[in-house]
Amino acid sequence: MSVTTLKKQKIKESLKKTKEKRRNQVPKVYQLKISYSNLNKDQKQWLEKVFLEAKWLYNYTVADIENRLNPQTEKLKQVEIKTPNGYEKREITCLSSQMKQGILDRIKKNLSNLSKAKQKGIKVGKLKFKSDYKNIPLKQNGITFKVLKDKNRVKIQGLKKPFRVLGLHQIPENSDIAKAELIKKPDGYYIYLTCYIDKNQIKKEKIKKPIAIDFGIKHQLTLSNGIKIKYSIEETKRLKRLQKKLTKQKKGSKNYFKTRYKIQREHQKIYNRRKDIQNKIFSLLKRYEHVLIQDEAIKQWHSGLFGKQIQNTGIGGIISRLKNNLETLISVDRYEATTKICSNCGNRKEDITLSDRTYRCENCGLVIDRDLNSTINILKIGLSKVETTTIKNLPTDCGKVTPVERKASARILESNPYIRVSYASVKQEAPNFS
Repeated sequence: MSVTTLKKQKIKESLKKTKEKRRNQVPKVYQLKISYSNLNKDQKQWLEKVFLEAKWLYNYTVADIENRLNPQTEKLKQVEIKTPNGYEKREITCLSSQMKQGILDRIKKNLSNLSKAKQKGIKVGKLKFKSDYKNIPLKQNGITFKVLKDKNRVKIQGLKKPFRVLGLHQIPENSDIAKAELIKKPDGYYIYLTCYIDKNQIKKEKIKKPIAIDFGIKHQLTLSNGIKIKYSIEETKRLKRLQKKLTKQKKGSKNYFKTRYKIQREHQKIYNRRKDIQNKIFSLLKRYEHVLIQDEAIKQWHSGLFGKQIQNTGIGGIISRLKNNLETLISVDRYEATTKICSNCGNRKEDITLSDRTYRCENCGLVIDRDLNSTINILKIGLSKVETTTIKNLPTDCGKVTPVERKASARILESNPYIRVSYASVKQEAPNFS
């Protein structure tokens, strides 16, 4: 048996073992921030140069994909780029061969996605050139990068000294580090580590009951247990001032680029705040046995009177994340009359307007928050369609927050200063037959 055959056989066996191991593991991505103040001059220059070289290589390949998307491009030491003065050759000194391979693999994946979209009848164009490259793949742990957890540092191929990172403490012990990505953001440089953790190692505070959600304007989320979540991250005054300043500056000047960079940093701050809220809401909801929502047309909300409020809350992002990442999600058709029907007796009320925030049933005398009434109806309709769930009937504590739920919501949601949590109530009155 030849050396090449033995090598291939070892690779196959290694991949087989890894696949078997991954069955009992869960992937998680951890965000580590590079401590810029601890970097020396060479490290700062390297970080700036490596992203510039990644842009050159990407644009060079995209300019002639048929002839340049091949293994020979990984070995290139210089590329030809277009400048205002014509074409010039630039040296590639910071990008390693594996980094180059990762960039080329990403181009192949983008082309594959465009081909699949075209087959579905979607009108697609060509890959465009990038004015800025912000994501460099680090494929192989131990070679392209190495995590030095005991020293709070990460070593990257091409740099002599490792640099300090913040956030390594959040990675659990005995976790397998698979790959990483070097990210450039307006507020600094980051490393995203993809780790595989044993399923038994992840401890979650499970709540053995279903929960339904009604999305709205006044309160962004109303849960069927009575919890109402309100938040809004608006554009800052500083952002508006900088945008106004940018319009008065000469395009392409140094001051223009300085102001634009400040605007990017301000947008990043707003994005981080919204993302943190989404993370906390998702962290609470995934603890429930089933999550039920009504399939809302959020795009139509954006074009209405409350478009700005919807944009400031990012409800669409929460719904999208629930649909993509939550296996226990149950969707109810958007045309179900969840607002008009009484959750207690099933009586239908037609004369209810958007300004009516309290639902009053003339048949059974139920007085209930309008959004809470909707969530209970969503819960009823959704659970009736699920055959595999162990919960077939409406929970007896529907509309009431249990101590476990109150504790979980307080610990997760109220740690964010932008989130306001309140509780809806249910009353019973004598029916009005007049």
